[in-house]
Amino acid sequence: MAKASKPVTGIILAGGKSSRMGFDKGMAAFNGRAMVTWVIDTLQAVCTHSMIISNTDAYHQLGLPVYADIYTDSGPLGGIYTGLKYSTTEYNLIMACDMPYVKPELLVQLLAFADDYSIVVPSVNGQFEPLCGFYHKSTLPKMEELLQQNTRKMQHVIRQFPYKEIQIEGSSPDSQMFANINTPEQLLQNQISTQSKQ
Repeated sequence: MAKASKPVTGIILAGGKSSRMGFDKGMAAFNGRAMVTWVIDTLQAVCTHSMIISNTDAYHQLGLPVYADIYTDSGPLGGIYTGLKYSTTEYNLIMACDMPYVKPELLVQLLAFADDYSIVVPSVNGQFEPLCGFYHKSTLPKMEELLQQNTRKMQHVIRQFPYKEIQIEGSSPDSQMFANINTPEQLLQNQISTQSKQ
Protein backbone atom coordinates (compact mmCIF):
# COMPACT_ATOMS: atom_id res chain seq x y z
CA MET A 1 0.00 0.00 0.00
CA ALA A 2 1.32 3.44 -0.92
CA LYS A 3 2.21 5.94 1.77
CA ALA A 4 -0.06 8.91 2.34
CA SER A 5 0.49 11.77 -0.12
CA LYS A 6 1.26 14.16 2.75
CA PRO A 7 3.57 13.57 5.74
CA VAL A 8 1.69 11.68 8.46
CA THR A 9 2.93 10.67 11.90
CA GLY A 10 1.73 7.42 13.43
CA ILE A 11 1.36 7.70 17.21
CA ILE A 12 1.05 4.50 19.24
CA LEU A 13 -0.44 4.87 22.71
CA ALA A 14 1.15 2.41 25.11
CA GLY A 15 1.04 4.46 28.27
CA GLY A 16 -1.78 2.63 30.05
CA LYS A 17 -1.08 0.85 33.29
CA SER A 18 -2.20 -2.53 31.86
CA SER A 19 -3.28 -3.44 35.40
CA ARG A 20 -5.61 -6.20 34.21
CA MET A 21 -2.96 -7.74 31.97
CA GLY A 22 -0.29 -7.68 34.69
CA PHE A 23 2.48 -6.43 32.35
CA ASP A 24 2.93 -4.02 29.44
CA LYS A 25 0.03 -4.96 27.18
CA GLY A 26 1.70 -4.04 23.92
CA MET A 27 4.57 -6.43 24.58
CA ALA A 28 2.22 -9.40 25.07
CA ALA A 29 2.87 -12.21 22.58
CA PHE A 30 0.14 -12.19 19.93
CA ASN A 31 0.31 -14.72 17.11
CA GLY A 32 4.04 -15.12 17.43
CA ARG A 33 5.27 -11.64 18.22
CA ALA A 34 4.67 -8.61 20.43
CA MET A 35 1.17 -7.25 19.90
CA VAL A 36 2.45 -3.71 19.41
CA THR A 37 4.50 -4.79 16.38
CA TRP A 38 1.29 -5.57 14.48
CA VAL A 39 0.16 -2.00 15.18
CA ILE A 40 3.54 -0.61 14.09
CA ASP A 41 3.27 -2.50 10.79
CA THR A 42 -0.23 -1.14 10.17
CA LEU A 43 0.81 2.45 10.79
CA GLN A 44 4.04 2.20 8.83
CA ALA A 45 2.11 0.99 5.79
CA VAL A 46 0.54 4.46 5.66
CA CYS A 47 2.62 6.88 7.74
CA THR A 48 5.94 8.57 7.08
CA HIS A 49 6.97 8.72 10.77
CA SER A 50 6.07 6.70 13.87
CA MET A 51 6.48 7.11 17.62
CA ILE A 52 5.35 5.45 20.84
CA ILE A 53 3.90 7.16 23.90
CA SER A 54 4.73 5.14 26.99
CA ASN A 55 5.68 5.71 30.60
CA THR A 56 7.84 2.58 30.85
CA ASP A 57 11.11 1.41 29.28
CA ALA A 58 9.51 -1.67 27.70
CA TYR A 59 9.21 -0.18 24.20
CA HIS A 60 12.68 1.29 23.68
CA GLN A 61 13.85 -1.97 22.10
CA LEU A 62 11.57 -1.46 19.08
CA GLY A 63 13.69 1.22 17.44
CA LEU A 64 11.09 4.00 17.46
CA PRO A 65 11.15 7.26 19.43
CA VAL A 66 9.44 6.78 22.80
CA TYR A 67 8.03 9.69 24.79
CA ALA A 68 6.50 9.78 28.28
CA ASP A 69 3.21 11.54 28.95
CA ILE A 70 3.57 15.28 29.48
CA TYR A 71 0.44 15.27 31.64
CA THR A 72 0.63 12.15 33.81
CA ASP A 73 -2.42 10.13 34.86
CA SER A 74 -4.52 11.90 32.24
CA GLY A 75 -5.85 8.87 30.39
CA PRO A 76 -5.99 8.62 26.60
CA LEU A 77 -6.29 12.39 26.15
CA GLY A 78 -2.93 12.84 27.86
CA GLY A 79 -1.36 10.32 25.49
CA ILE A 80 -2.90 11.88 22.40
CA TYR A 81 -1.81 15.35 23.52
CA THR A 82 1.75 14.15 24.12
CA GLY A 83 1.94 12.49 20.72
CA LEU A 84 0.66 15.59 18.94
CA LYS A 85 3.06 17.78 20.92
CA TYR A 86 6.08 15.77 19.77
CA SER A 87 4.79 15.26 16.23
CA THR A 88 6.39 17.32 13.49
CA THR A 89 3.51 16.86 11.04
CA GLU A 90 0.08 18.41 10.76
CA TYR A 91 -1.54 15.04 10.04
CA ASN A 92 -1.44 12.35 12.72
CA LEU A 93 -2.92 8.89 13.14
CA ILE A 94 -3.45 7.59 16.66
CA MET A 95 -3.61 3.89 17.49
CA ALA A 96 -3.62 2.06 20.80
CA CYS A 97 -0.99 -0.65 21.23
CA ASP A 98 -3.65 -3.36 21.57
CA MET A 99 -5.33 -3.03 18.16
CA PRO A 100 -3.63 -5.77 16.11
CA TYR A 101 -6.72 -6.25 13.92
CA VAL A 102 -6.91 -2.74 12.45
CA LYS A 103 -6.11 -2.69 8.74
CA PRO A 104 -4.21 0.03 6.85
CA GLU A 105 -7.26 0.47 4.63
CA LEU A 106 -9.19 1.93 7.57
CA LEU A 107 -6.41 4.45 8.22
CA VAL A 108 -6.52 5.49 4.57
CA GLN A 109 -10.27 5.96 4.93
CA LEU A 110 -9.73 8.23 7.94
CA LEU A 111 -7.15 10.30 6.08
CA ALA A 112 -9.56 10.83 3.19
CA PHE A 113 -11.41 13.35 5.38
CA ALA A 114 -8.32 14.95 6.94
CA ASP A 115 -8.53 18.18 4.95
CA ASP A 116 -12.08 18.89 6.11
CA TYR A 117 -12.09 17.86 9.77
CA SER A 118 -9.85 18.26 12.82
CA ILE A 119 -10.65 14.75 14.05
CA VAL A 120 -11.86 11.68 12.16
CA VAL A 121 -12.75 8.56 14.15
CA PRO A 122 -14.59 5.28 13.57
CA SER A 123 -17.62 4.52 15.67
CA VAL A 124 -19.29 1.21 16.47
CA ASN A 125 -22.97 1.35 17.36
CA GLY A 126 -22.71 5.08 18.03
CA GLN A 127 -19.66 4.84 20.31
CA PHE A 128 -16.50 6.58 19.12
CA GLU A 129 -13.29 4.56 18.89
CA PRO A 130 -11.00 7.48 19.79
CA LEU A 131 -7.85 5.36 20.05
CA CYS A 132 -7.90 4.69 16.32
CA GLY A 133 -8.29 8.05 14.67
CA PHE A 134 -6.97 11.01 12.75
CA TYR A 135 -6.04 14.08 14.81
CA HIS A 136 -4.80 17.33 13.32
CA LYS A 137 -1.99 19.06 15.17
CA SER A 138 -4.11 22.23 15.37
CA THR A 139 -6.20 20.52 18.10
CA LEU A 140 -3.30 20.90 20.58
CA PRO A 141 -4.22 24.21 22.28
CA LYS A 142 -7.80 23.15 22.96
CA MET A 143 -6.67 19.72 24.16
CA GLU A 144 -4.29 21.34 26.63
CA GLU A 145 -7.12 23.52 27.86
CA LEU A 146 -9.32 20.44 28.35
CA LEU A 147 -6.52 18.64 30.21
CA GLN A 148 -6.11 21.61 32.54
CA GLN A 149 -9.87 21.50 33.14
CA ASN A 150 -9.45 17.84 34.11
CA THR A 151 -11.60 16.69 31.21
CA ARG A 152 -10.92 13.02 30.47
CA LYS A 153 -13.82 11.57 28.47
CA MET A 154 -12.78 11.29 24.85
CA GLN A 155 -16.42 11.12 23.71
CA HIS A 156 -16.75 14.68 25.04
CA VAL A 157 -13.34 15.84 23.80
CA ILE A 158 -14.02 14.85 20.18
CA ARG A 159 -17.21 16.89 20.10
CA GLN A 160 -15.23 20.06 20.89
CA PHE A 161 -13.81 20.00 17.36
CA PRO A 162 -15.05 19.74 13.78
CA TYR A 163 -15.15 15.94 13.55
CA LYS A 164 -16.14 13.21 11.14
CA GLU A 165 -17.53 9.88 12.32
CA ILE A 166 -16.96 6.76 10.21
CA GLN A 167 -19.85 4.52 11.24
CA ILE A 168 -19.27 0.78 11.50
CA GLU A 169 -22.15 -1.57 12.31
CA GLY A 170 -21.62 -3.67 15.41
CA SER A 171 -22.70 -6.76 13.46
CA SER A 172 -20.12 -6.05 10.74
CA PRO A 173 -16.89 -8.11 10.68
CA ASP A 174 -15.04 -4.77 10.63
CA SER A 175 -16.22 -4.08 14.19
CA GLN A 176 -13.89 -6.87 15.37
CA MET A 177 -10.98 -4.55 14.61
CA PHE A 178 -11.73 -2.88 17.93
CA ALA A 179 -11.95 -5.98 20.12
CA ASN A 180 -10.70 -5.25 23.63
CA ILE A 181 -7.65 -7.21 24.75
CA ASN A 182 -7.22 -6.27 28.40
CA THR A 183 -6.63 -9.57 30.21
CA PRO A 184 -4.53 -12.71 29.61
CA GLU A 185 -7.78 -14.59 29.03
CA GLN A 186 -8.92 -12.15 26.31
CA LEU A 187 -5.47 -12.32 24.76
CA LEU A 188 -5.62 -16.10 24.56
CA GLN A 189 -9.19 -16.14 23.28
CA ASN A 190 -8.37 -13.65 20.51
CA GLN A 191 -5.40 -15.71 19.38
CA ILE A 192 -7.49 -18.88 19.30
CA SER A 193 -10.20 -17.02 17.36
CA THR A 194 -7.66 -15.71 14.86
CA GLN A 195 -6.10 -19.11 14.32
CA SER A 196 -9.50 -20.75 13.76
CA LYS A 197 -10.17 -18.35 10.87
CA GLN A 198 -6.91 -19.18 9.10
